[in-house]
Amino acid sequence: MQQLLFPKALAIHIGLAEQTIYNRHSTGGDLPRAIKLGHLLRFRPADVESWLNTKGQSSAVETPLSTPGQPSSGGQPSVADQVATERHQ
Repeated sequence: MQQLLFPKALAIHIGLAEQTIYNRHSTGGDLPRAIKLGHLLRFRPADVESWLNTKGQSSAVETPLSTPGQPSSGGQPSVADQVATERHQ
């Protein structure tokens, strides 16, 4: 059986605030397909990866992606960059 992602895990994985996940879900914003289990919100990893792949294709045309561990635009590294850096250590 496949583990489902909690909104917090999804937020860390894609570099957004957890509240943004809830806000986008409630307003029909841009997110991977969600599963509602009662009042709980969950995400299938395969749906997240598929969604990220479509985002990667469109964002590669629009803006260059920053290298993990390198701050984009001179500020603090994003949560996604921090997680990626920790994974590679």
